[in-house]
Amino acid sequence: MRGKIQGAFLCLLALVSLGWASPACGASGKITACVSLTDTDGQVVYGDWVRVFLVTAAIEIPRLDLTGAETGVARTARINSAHTAFFIRFREMLDRDGYLSDDKLTRPDGTVAFNQVIPGRYYLVVTFPTMIAGQKAAWQVPVDAVAGQTAHIDLNAANMALKP
Repeated sequence: MRGKIQGAFLCLLALVSLGWASPACGASGKITACVSLTDTDGQVVYGDWVRVFLVTAAIEIPRLDLTGAETGVARTARINSAHTAFFIRFREMLDRDGYLSDDKLTRPDGTVAFNQVIPGRYYLVVTFPTMIAGQKAAWQVPVDAVAGQTAHIDLNAANMALKP
């Protein structure tokens, strides 16, 4: 009897070492996204070659106050300042263990896919220096990965982190 238990244990150990019996195997989800903005002519412009980060925690988004700076240099300076602050906070978090889950570049049609994501709450982050349709673009959108399912998020003007 003892030999059978040892043999079963060794077999299980071999399967785990090969990744066949690991918790992530068969228990992962998928996250897809499409990055786009609409230009001044009403045309959808897809974010091609945009780096999308899959991270495990939200960061504080700076407040973008354009009151009294509707046009010109003051408006541009405030937008630049908010994007820079968001980028700096993001870069500081990248150095923390466990923050970055994965990152990918979008395809020409603005799509990206994260496969075999361990179930849980994540955030899709896009930050400086991303430009789409002549606009600076930044996102931090929550998404839940569920085992055996695909979660899809559209990153667009409605859910931008910093709306000009």
